[in-house]
Amino acid sequence: MGGIELNVRRLARWLNARGHHCVIVAAQDSPLHHGAAADGTDCLAIPARSRYTVFGDARLLARRFHDTGIDTLILNANRDLLLGVLAKRRSRNALRLLQIQHMQIGRPKRDAIHRWQHRQLDAWLAPLPTLAAQTQRLTAVPPDRIHLVPLGIELAPLLAAPTRSAARAALHLPSEAFIAGVIGRLDRGKGQEYLLRAVARLRADGHDIHVLLVGEETRGERQGYARELALLAESLRLTNHVHFRGFVADVPTAYAALDVFTLTSLSETYGMVTIEAMAAGCPVIATDSGGTPDLLTLGQEAPAMGPRTGSNGTVGQALLVPPGDADALERALLRFMTERGLAETLRENGRRHALRHFSHDTQCAAIEELLDSLPRAH
Repeated sequence: MGGIELNVRRLARWLNARGHHCVIVAAQDSPLHHGAAADGTDCLAIPARSRYTVFGDARLLARRFHDTGIDTLILNANRDLLLGVLAKRRSRNALRLLQIQHMQIGRPKRDAIHRWQHRQLDAWLAPLPTLAAQTQRLTAVPPDRIHLVPLGIELAPLLAAPTRSAARAALHLPSEAFIAGVIGRLDRGKGQEYLLRAVARLRADGHDIHVLLVGEETRGERQGYARELALLAESLRLTNHVHFRGFVADVPTAYAALDVFTLTSLSETYGMVTIEAMAAGCPVIATDSGGTPDLLTLGQEAPAMGPRTGSNGTVGQALLVPPGDADALERALLRFMTERGLAETLRENGRRHALRHFSHDTQCAAIEELLDSLPRAH
């Protein structure tokens, strides 16, 4: 169950709560299929078969959508674009076809097949301005069909997070130490190792700092990264100062336990955890890569990004460090530990930014407005 699948589940729940009839399409017996059932969301399960049955699956979708009165198909993975286009054609254009962009576009997709597919889309929803610009530059999606719709989160649980002392007691963490943490999958691309190296240097200089790692290893990929992190902590003499907590359902408690949240990813298209941390009132250090700088400056016409190279560039909502740079991360952490008022300033700015731009109600309202503007499928 990756980030895209979680976003699909959340959006389906939100739209259903707003009076829509939203059905999740998923491979039979997949985590998404079972997740939809756990949420009480209707699911159309496609039997797991060879990829060469895409035409048969498109016929199945078109028929089921016709029978249930569904007139809009929202795609969330690039690999499903052909399936969606064929379903639309099979329905004789009785489906409106939308694509939500979750990933960066790695290379140009302007060949004849992609041009045909992209022009079947009624709308492309990009969550950040740079991703919208990337879509316009690298694909044949008509520019007037590209819309900026940031992905949202449910803010209320994060705004009601417990006190720091209660959160640390719940997670069995030291009550007085400075704690920096990463919340997310244990994956090499997430870069948790750089936080461990930075903290080891700070502890060698006499600072009482600990690490909280919340998340489990990526399923289905035998990376062994969790074991590597444990061995690294041991080699750095951090075994008693790195706290692995696996999957935690109560995410607000995890954020509340931190003095600073660190996004250590080598590249992050759209860091939902960064938004969650800001909404929870947790100051942020993030890597200056992927969509993160764009996410932190959304809504600012001329953001003062500060230095984009070297260490500790600053935006109004976070400190930025180069990816894969333990030295820069160490200096950023030291700033939080020594500069009076820095954490509070970023805490206030970050929460205000999250509330202004990333409510799930804002995302749903934008989708509804877009759907109202599109002609009904015939």
